[in-house]
Amino acid sequence: MRKSVKEKEAEMAETVRLNQQASEQEPFDFDSFKLEKLEDFDVYNSHVRKHNRMCVHERNKMKIKVPDESFYKLHKVKFSRFEQRENVLKAITRTKDIEWKGQLKSGGTYMLPMPVINYLNNLAIPEFAEVKVEHGSAVHTETKQVGESPRFACSILEYSN
Repeated sequence: MRKSVKEKEAEMAETVRLNQQASEQEPFDFDSFKLEKLEDFDVYNSHVRKHNRMCVHERNKMKIKVPDESFYKLHKVKFSRFEQRENVLKAITRTKDIEWKGQLKSGGTYMLPMPVINYLNNLAIPEFAEVKVEHGSAVHTETKQVGESPRFACSILEYSN
């Protein structure tokens, strides 16, 4: 999508204003900042977003960092797949909470972090049905989502301390 001239000028004006504010504050040192806790990722990413708003060119923008599974407690779970049980699930999860990649086979026991367990348990197939809807005095038939059936289940066997 191309930006109009007004949008470009507004973006440039905001960049100039942010640069003036940033010159008054002390700069954030991205190289020496240590990511040791989950809260550190929020601090680092907020400074990255601020830096990216001030950048005019795409090549100067920085990437946001996401924690991996080493920052979370691992829980022992049994993975179940409701369809295609014999197939291995190759899963890649990248949310603001975690970046994780792995392979899961139905019936297997795995050590997984809680964000991955929640992600897999929330994946569902929507179920649609034709529903009669009253609109004033007329009754129409519409197709609506009436529920959802889960695709996977991660049953927690042991909580780690």
